[in-house]
Amino acid sequence: MNSIYELDPKWRKLLMSSNFLGGLTVNEFVAELSKDHSVRGSSLNHDGTTFEKLDPKPYIRTFEFILKELNTLSEEAGNKKLQLAEQVSAQELQHSKNVVELHSNLNNMTKKYDKLDDQLTNVTQVVSPLGEKMEIAIRRKKAYIKSVELITQYNAFYSIGKSSYLETLRISPNWQKKTQAAIMMKNLLALALKVETSSIPRTGEVASTIEKYSEMMETELLESFNNAYRDNNFTRLNEIALILNHFNGGVNVIQSFINQHAYFIDTDLIGKDESNQVLLEDDFKARLTDPDAHGVLYEKDMINHLNDIITVVKSESKVVKRVFEKKASTVIQLFVQRIFAQKIEPKTDILLNISLSFSNLAYVRMLHALYSLLGQFVEDLTEFFQLLEIDKNNNLSSTIEQAYSDLFSKYVYDRSKYFDLEKKSLEAILFEKTSEFNIKHDRETRSRALAHRLNNSLESSSELQDLSHTTRSKMSQLNNFIRSHIDTDKLSLNRSNSLNRSNSFNNNVNGTNSVNQDREVRNEIDDTFSLQDADSMLKCVVESIARAMELVPNKANSYSYELLEVMLMGIISSYIESALETAYSRVTKFDIGKASEVELSCLKYISVSTEILSLTSASVKAIFLPVLSNSPSVKKKIIETTNNQIKRCELLINTILEELTEVFFSSFKNCLAKQKKKDFYPKSQELLDHDTLPAVEIISILNSLYSQTVLYLKGQNLQSFLIKIGTSLYDELLGHYGRFQVSSAGGIIVTKDIIGYQTAIEEWHIPILSEKFAILREMANLFTVQSDLLDSLTREGHLAEMNKDIISAYISNREDYNHERFMTGVKLNLKQYT
Repeated sequence: MNSIYELDPKWRKLLMSSNFLGGLTVNEFVAELSKDHSVRGSSLNHDGTTFEKLDPKPYIRTFEFILKELNTLSEEAGNKKLQLAEQVSAQELQHSKNVVELHSNLNNMTKKYDKLDDQLTNVTQVVSPLGEKMEIAIRRKKAYIKSVELITQYNAFYSIGKSSYLETLRISPNWQKKTQAAIMMKNLLALALKVETSSIPRTGEVASTIEKYSEMMETELLESFNNAYRDNNFTRLNEIALILNHFNGGVNVIQSFINQHAYFIDTDLIGKDESNQVLLEDDFKARLTDPDAHGVLYEKDMINHLNDIITVVKSESKVVKRVFEKKASTVIQLFVQRIFAQKIEPKTDILLNISLSFSNLAYVRMLHALYSLLGQFVEDLTEFFQLLEIDKNNNLSSTIEQAYSDLFSKYVYDRSKYFDLEKKSLEAILFEKTSEFNIKHDRETRSRALAHRLNNSLESSSELQDLSHTTRSKMSQLNNFIRSHIDTDKLSLNRSNSLNRSNSFNNNVNGTNSVNQDREVRNEIDDTFSLQDADSMLKCVVESIARAMELVPNKANSYSYELLEVMLMGIISSYIESALETAYSRVTKFDIGKASEVELSCLKYISVSTEILSLTSASVKAIFLPVLSNSPSVKKKIIETTNNQIKRCELLINTILEELTEVFFSSFKNCLAKQKKKDFYPKSQELLDHDTLPAVEIISILNSLYSQTVLYLKGQNLQSFLIKIGTSLYDELLGHYGRFQVSSAGGIIVTKDIIGYQTAIEEWHIPILSEKFAILREMANLFTVQSDLLDSLTREGHLAEMNKDIISAYISNREDYNHERFMTGVKLNLKQYT
């Protein structure tokens, strides 16, 4: 508590500059001062209660002392601040003096450093040449010592024919001394060869002695290396490899390691590589020669052979890396090259030769399979060497890829060893697939009448001169194509089977020579011409293209075009055109007198041909064109060639349909020629219930024609053909009825005939034909309508647009045409028309 006369010591301590307020805030300090004062007395209220009375003096005295102490402290702080300010000024002045003095000293020191640096540079310029000279002298000294040592050893060989010192180093168990001996022997041999001359006696003999000693040393080291290899002493192997590396770069030890490897000297393994040991399984052989067995076919023994090689290489690579260290990559390169030369290339040649003995297809398939298989083999080894970190500069990978490329370059880059065989193979396959059909229908297609008719029509058309030239060229190619494959000795085994079946058929046909059998052949539509066969041919083409693109990608463009030509020749020229020739031959042999009995199944050839052309066009777009995106000239050439072939086939189809149209047109004329003059001028009413003979026959022909054509013709071919038939019949009937006298009863017969035609035509559901025969039906009314109604009839409907001469011809054939009243009315009408 504070006394009345002085401040409490605990508060005085808080009012010192060293511990001002003791960490308290002003508010906290005042609050603490106020708590120390207590109530000094009590008083009574007017109601008798007491209350505490606060004495203000302690507060006042305390705060007076506090204020006094604060004033004293403020004066002390002010005085101390002035003192400190004076001290700071003095120190700043002293610091400035020191900086000025140090700046002068620094300038002097810099000058001394520059001078010393100049002196040191001068010393260095003098000492440096001395150092280089010293190094040269040291090297010369070492070389001199080695030269003296080398000459000493040479002298030993010269004097006594051997060197005890060198022999001691050679037989030492310490591999470092052996290394020293190898280095000395290498240099000694070089010296002996340089010194050898006929002018100095015995130098040749000494050189020979040293050379023999060198060979003995290397032979012994190589034997030790081989023994260590057999004992799996890798430490010893590494030491000897290093010694021989110093001796001659390790050439012989590397070669010895490869030559004495069990994989190359194992007689059992060598025996397996002999050609008489390579036997293909029957199932594999069958699939290899089967043109419809697509996909890459791998020979099982070759797969196992390559797997064994990979196992050996991976196992030996780890040993080589440990033994030869920095030379490991070189050793593996030689090891792999030896494998390709001794283990892979002979096996590859044997398999290809065996395959070629089967067929060209078997050969190119085997070539492709080996190319693919060995490509994966190279990729696997390359990945392994990268993981083993033995091929840091990619030298090993380059060596393997080069060996792989060299192996196949003699095949794929020699056209006669690959692509010519690929092309011949595809030609043979397509010939095989079309030969049975061609031989079976040879009698119908031999003359090529359809092609000659098309050629003649093209030559007469200036717009189609280019196509005519292409057509003649294709016919020549087709003849060459067939001629080059007709020799049965050149056909594959499968092809000979096909020829046997075809010859059997020919024997049956030629053996009887009967008319009935000829008719049977003409009416027969065999299954040797189908979309499925064309599809199988296209698959063979795709296989050839895929193979060519993988084996010779840099020539894929030109090769693809040649394969396209083979495809078009085999599928279109040799297959589709033969079918169309067959159809044309049968059409030309139709009997127009029996048109209603004509068998039109030959039109199926047109239907199937259209489907095959569509499939071929789609295949060209989907297969050939995408792979030729980087060769626009070849792409354009392929498009033009394909379009020309398809256009030619379309013209051939049109020619067949035109010929068939002519056949039916002649049939119609033949039927109408049977029309009697009195058919439309009947004397008996009973005739009204019967159709005329021409109408009966023509309607029968129309019904037979339509029922058959809808089975075989589709789309535009069907509609165009029916329109031509219907139009020709309409034109013929329109003129036909204008040539007969018609009575009123005969008009009914005409109408019945025309209604029969109209009914048959309307079943075809072709609006343009239905409209034409509706006109014909209205023309029949000209024979039956009352004469006074003719005027209105000719002004209405289709007759309003008809040629007035035709109408006049019909009217002039009416029974009442000579009546005076009729003549007057008709003349008036005709005047109005004009």
